[in-house]
Amino acid sequence: MVPARREDFSLSAYAAQSFGVFQEEPVDVVLRFAPEAAEDAAGWLFHPSQTLTPEPDGSLTIRFRAGGLQEMCWQLFTWGEAVSVLAPEMLRNQLAKMAAAVSEHHRAA
Repeated sequence: MVPARREDFSLSAYAAQSFGVFQEEPVDVVLRFAPEAAEDAAGWLFHPSQTLTPEPDGSLTIRFRAGGLQEMCWQLFTWGEAVSVLAPEMLRNQLAKMAAAVSEHHRAA
């Protein structure tokens, strides 16, 4: 027998809590893209809840709420020095550890 779906369950709302496929407790994310990457970043949908704020210096601030920090790190790593994680600190630290590990790997190679 197949269990009945809860009437109050929304698959789209459940999926919107995460950055990708991993389900974690959502956190408030604030990213700052350097002026040279702002236009490109503005064309990306990082998360359906994102808001974009162009800054006076030409940079771009993107805010959203989602879980899935590991997946965020994988995506943000591709932006290199063009992105800064302003919040949360745990995402910034995780990205820094990833960058350090990759750097050490290639130094030792």
